[in-house]
Amino acid sequence: MEVFNHFISPRKLSLIVVFGLLMFTAAAQSNRLARVSANGGDEVKVEVFPNPTTEFLNIDLSHLELVNPKIEFRSIIGTRMTINLQRNGVRKYKVDVQNFPRGYYLVLVRDDPTKFQQTVRFSKK
Repeated sequence: MEVFNHFISPRKLSLIVVFGLLMFTAAAQSNRLARVSANGGDEVKVEVFPNPTTEFLNIDLSHLELVNPKIEFRSIIGTRMTINLQRNGVRKYKVDVQNFPRGYYLVLVRDDPTKFQQTVRFSKK
């Protein structure tokens, strides 16, 4: 154990483990389709595509029964991003992300009346 401590401190090891868990969680959310269980166990999904994207991001909520959905974009570190949300069909939206710097972003979908909430990660190239 003492030899191990010379190479990496317990604190650094803890940080590495936490970082690894965060990256694993983020990777699991980066799939094109994110799925959650709704009340009663029915599967619902927020679809975000293309992922990665360079110009526009499409958000499809057509498989959800939402009353008043709110869509918010944040950088991976939590900074709220200004967006122009355009309707692209029934419960479908299009967002111009051309001016976003390269990196990872979060799409937060919330519907207070149904208590639905989901976050999906996407990559801007």
